[in-house]
Amino acid sequence: MMPVSTKLLRPSVAATTMLEKTGGCVLPHPVVAVRTVNLPCGGVVVAAGGGVVSVGLLSTVLRPLATQGGVAADAASVVSPSAEVGSLVLTSGFVTCMAVAPLPDAGAALGVVGTSHGSLCLFVVESRVGGNQPALFKVCEMPLRAYSDGLISVEDPVTDVCVGFDPAGRPEFVAAASATCVALVDTQCFDEQLKAKATEAVAQAFTKQYSPHVGRPTNEPFCVSFAAAEVVKLLVPERYHAAFTMDVALVVVLDSGEVRYVARGVVGGSVQLLLEHHLQRQARQSEVGLSMLVNDDPLRGGPRALPHVLYAYSLSAVVHNVCAAAAALGSRAASDIVVNDAALCYDASAHQMRLIVAGTETHSVERPGQPCTTSGWWAIAFNVVCPRNTLQQARSLTVSSFAALNSSSLPRDRCGLAAVLAVPDGQLLFACGNELHVCTAAGELMSGGHGSLRHVYTAGSVVSSMAAAQSQKSGNSAVVVACGASLALLQI
Repeated sequence: MMPVSTKLLRPSVAATTMLEKTGGCVLPHPVVAVRTVNLPCGGVVVAAGGGVVSVGLLSTVLRPLATQGGVAADAASVVSPSAEVGSLVLTSGFVTCMAVAPLPDAGAALGVVGTSHGSLCLFVVESRVGGNQPALFKVCEMPLRAYSDGLISVEDPVTDVCVGFDPAGRPEFVAAASATCVALVDTQCFDEQLKAKATEAVAQAFTKQYSPHVGRPTNEPFCVSFAAAEVVKLLVPERYHAAFTMDVALVVVLDSGEVRYVARGVVGGSVQLLLEHHLQRQARQSEVGLSMLVNDDPLRGGPRALPHVLYAYSLSAVVHNVCAAAAALGSRAASDIVVNDAALCYDASAHQMRLIVAGTETHSVERPGQPCTTSGWWAIAFNVVCPRNTLQQARSLTVSSFAALNSSSLPRDRCGLAAVLAVPDGQLLFACGNELHVCTAAGELMSGGHGSLRHVYTAGSVVSSMAAAQSQKSGNSAVVVACGASLALLQI
């Protein structure tokens, strides 16, 4: 296990300032996962729960709330018309998790839903011109048993899913996790199903436009199991819609605080061309610069015209543990902390990915017979993923850990932080039961300074999911929050 240097900070509590609710609606099904994606037709919200996936434009689904006497109407009273929401029905189980990622140059996004019966549902959301509602296509539903050596069966709910892009920005793999197993599947395994269901534009972007006369072997499926702790999050290090680094394909976060890496190795293809394109892409200073690189690609045809590269995946021997920060201080055992969620964010000053973890800390008591107390806990781990040679350097993590506020509306055993969301403007949003807390000094915290948490929103029920968005009125950062069957758009 790698050594960990730590700082234990207790953020100050600032005066409460509520987030402004600017829109909301109620869907005809519960929502356990919500995601947003920007397409040519506008911002799109994707909400999934029960056995249904729904999609619609942010501007029409989460319409501005009407005011009565200067007071905004409750989002629970705004029912979204079915004509404004497209939907598909799952047949392989109930939704447990979801990921949505934009496809390159296609005006579409690929979505993956994990189910309660160890299966995946792949779908595509395609933009329509003229501001019309986006189209929704189901690609396929498939069990994960064949891709996990039987370790993920129909009795194993999928706990997390993600879509990974290769260093050139092409769809590379779909990853899924149960409590004890992680599986990676090459996206080319779904080419035929997608061609049969989606439009030609989407199929071309998804299948990477290789010449039909050139053989395209798929990457071997990869799976790994964990016995000592449960998987809580799969994270793909990405920047500019492409892999952030060549050597790390996936970061796996366990509830014990362990951080494991799935390494990416190149076993076939033109490595040099891929490396050159990747370095140019990551050197761009903005989305505009990235667009210039893709449109003026000297290889003609953009990243999809790069030669096919074959990858091999393996579990790296590098192991970190962010919860070991507490043990290093000698005041509490690392086992007293359970990680519930995690997120990666890019630090422009250090050119590295940093890991934010949120969870629950149980405090032991001095007198026998007294109940243990539970509170929220979160931490920032530095230099988790570097632009290159992350696994070769294997540097120790520097971790700053923080005590969090308790939710006054939750039982004692559920007072921890359940979820964390990294907002593009640098702020961190934490969910704790039906309450939201914002870190208002994320930039200072990430430099090792002193931060603050603010209680900014109280929902009518427990928050089930959050997704970053953009305010329809001001263009500022916003967040879509799901509670039960309700969605609310909050301006940060």
